[in-house]
Amino acid sequence: MIRMHGEYRRHLRSGIRVPVVLKYANHTIEARTLDVSASGLRLKRPEAVYIRPGEVINVDFRDKADLNVAATVAYAGKSHIGLEFYGKRFSEYELRELYDVAPSWQRLKARSKRALWMNSRRFAVFLANTYLRRLVHALARPHFVFAVYGNKEQAGAYLTPRTAQRMPSNLVLGFIRNQDMRGLLVASQFMEDELEEDSEKVRLYLDQLQRDYPDVQRIALVGRLPNFAMKAGIEITEPLVEGSLGTRYMIWDVARKMLERPQYSQQTSIVVLGGAGRIGNAVCQDLTSLYDRVIGFDPRYEEDREIATDRGTVLQTSSLSHLRGEKLYIGLTTHGDVVLEFQQHISPGALIADDTHPCISLKARERLLERQIAVEKVVLSHDEFMMWPRMPAWSNRAIPGCLVEALVLLRQPDIGEGDFSAFCQEAEFLGFTGRLISPLDE
Repeated sequence: MIRMHGEYRRHLRSGIRVPVVLKYANHTIEARTLDVSASGLRLKRPEAVYIRPGEVINVDFRDKADLNVAATVAYAGKSHIGLEFYGKRFSEYELRELYDVAPSWQRLKARSKRALWMNSRRFAVFLANTYLRRLVHALARPHFVFAVYGNKEQAGAYLTPRTAQRMPSNLVLGFIRNQDMRGLLVASQFMEDELEEDSEKVRLYLDQLQRDYPDVQRIALVGRLPNFAMKAGIEITEPLVEGSLGTRYMIWDVARKMLERPQYSQQTSIVVLGGAGRIGNAVCQDLTSLYDRVIGFDPRYEEDREIATDRGTVLQTSSLSHLRGEKLYIGLTTHGDVVLEFQQHISPGALIADDTHPCISLKARERLLERQIAVEKVVLSHDEFMMWPRMPAWSNRAIPGCLVEALVLLRQPDIGEGDFSAFCQEAEFLGFTGRLISPLDE
C-alpha cells in the first residue's frame, strides 16, 4: 500500500494467485489475486476497469463459495489494484485454506521465494559482518550508532547458529540517514532475556560497541537497554544517549494528536499503562499539559496516590477499576502482550497507542480487536529520514523516540540537559513529528 513515504509491506502475504469475482457498480468482474494477506489483497487490474481509491467493492473467492468480503480500494495503479478489507481480517486458518486452493506449483514458488529472501538476507548480514565489515564502516562513516537487541525469533531472520559463530558479537544490520547525518543499526548477539538477566553481558555489549566505534558522536540505546545499563552500574554519559527525552516528546506529540480525532476530542483523561517506570512517571507528568487527569496504571503501585500539578492531576494506581470507561491509553509496559492481562477492564471503542518493546503482537491485537479495542503504533517521522533495511515490526521511515534524542543532540548538543519543553521545541523545529500508524503484521 502507498503511504506518505512510499511503499512498504505492512501485512504478511501468501504470494498466491487465485480467481476472484468483484462486484462493483452493478457489474460483475472476474480478476486474479497477486497477493493475499490477513488485511487485504492485491489484484491484477482487469482491462477497461476504472476504480478509484476509496471505493468499496465486494470480493467473492470463486473456489471458496462461502468466502466473500467487502474491501476498500487503497491503491489503483496501471497494472494492479490494492484492496484493504472493510471490517474483516483473515485468520491463519482462512489464509491456509486459500493457500491450499492454489495450484501446487504456486505453493512451491511461494515457498521458494520466501526461502530465497530469508537466505539472501542472512547471507548479506554474514558478508557485511565478516569479509565486507571494514568496507561497510569505511563507506558509512557514521556520525551515530543505534544500539539495539532482539529476541530469538527476530535473530533467526538475520543469522543461523552456524553463521553466528563466525561473526563478531556486535552485528551491523542496517544503514540510517537523517538529512546529512549517517548512522548504523548495530545489534548484539546477546538476546533481550540474556541482557536483562546478566549485567556482565550488558557491559560487554556496550564496551565493545564503544571500541568498535570510537569516533561516533552519539550512541542511541533502544528500548530497555538504558535500564539494563543502569542496573549494570554503567553511567550513561556522552556518547551514550538514553533516549527518554525523545520518547517523551514522541508520546506527548501523539497524545496531542489523539485529541484531534473527532471521537476522542472531548476526552479529558488518559491512561498510561506502565506508568511507574523510569519513563512512565515522566510521561504522566508531561501529559498533564494536555489532559486534566492522567492515570498512571502499574501493578507495582501498592496503593493509590493522587498527585496534583499546576496543570492537572496524576493518579498512580494498580487498581483495575480505574480503567473502566477510559478511552485513551498509552502502552509503556515491559512487554506489549501484557495488555491482555487486563483487556477485560478496557472499554470497547478504546485506543491504545503502543510504545512497548517488543510491541503488542499480531495475535494480541486480533484478540483486542474482538473487543473493539484498537491498537496503533507510536512513531516519529521526518521527511528526510531513512533506515535500510528496516527493523522488525517497523517501517523504514518510522523513527523510534529513543533514536530521535540522539538525532536532535547531533544538531544541538546542549539541548539534552533535561529541559523537556526546550527539547520539544527543538525537535519540532527540526521537523520531527509524532504519528500513530497501523502496526506491521509480524
